[in-house]
Amino acid sequence: MNIPNQSSFTLDFQQLAEARIQLHYAIQPLASISNALADSSNKGLFWDEQLGFTTRAITSIKSYRLALDPIALTLNFLTDRDQIISSFALSDRTLTEAFIWTRAIVNGLGGEGDLITPISYPPNDFPDSDLARGKTFQLKHLTSDLTKYYAIADQLLQNIVQQEPMASNVRIWPHHFDIATLISIPDEANGQEKSVGVGLSPGDDGYNEPYWYVTPYPYPEDRSNLPKLDGDGFWHTEHWVGAVLTASQFGEPNASIDQVSAFLKSAIASCKELLN
Repeated sequence: MNIPNQSSFTLDFQQLAEARIQLHYAIQPLASISNALADSSNKGLFWDEQLGFTTRAITSIKSYRLALDPIALTLNFLTDRDQIISSFALSDRTLTEAFIWTRAIVNGLGGEGDLITPISYPPNDFPDSDLARGKTFQLKHLTSDLTKYYAIADQLLQNIVQQEPMASNVRIWPHHFDIATLISIPDEANGQEKSVGVGLSPGDDGYNEPYWYVTPYPYPEDRSNLPKLDGDGFWHTEHWVGAVLTASQFGEPNASIDQVSAFLKSAIASCKELLN
């Protein structure tokens, strides 16, 4: 999987939104395998620099994992040595066809293919698309630019995990398609465990563009005097509370690493301060 260099980068919100919807649906076979067959410590999806979006290893008669190459829009079953077992190009194919293929390969590998069914998400909490109603995937709607955000986000989040002993593994969550880690705080508030969530969303109904978020939990009751943030970040306070930095503010992912890093460092410290 080759991601073009930053000289070809454009911040086209419409293209990014179209790519986001397609990839969000394209990872659902991976999500279903992980949900049904992965052990509890390996649920969720992960970013791999060579493979793109991927599950952790699934063990049946043979060990395998399923990956999505987001540039070629192709699903790949791989051995534990990352040799391709079978591929399925999604362009001009439906999500139903992808699930039929996925179940067949899992059965052939000695797994329980019948368990691979689409995940049911809460109503109005998953992006609607004609892809859910039989429309075919279209490679022409993709852009490599969105992939760059995940690649850089994984790099920055892995750095945070190394610095924060209580941080979880970096995962991509198929519900909201964000890549994130959760920093546990060894304390409780009214019986609730404290934590700081750090991640990158590819965009949603609130922000139709990629954005970084850092959220304290529980949310502070007083939202009138939140700490100042570095790196041009701002506080989101409607429905949820968190520090936010949008793509409009930081632009090309690779060129803005220093700005994003400053924002994340400031936002994590601010959220810990709010929780204390």
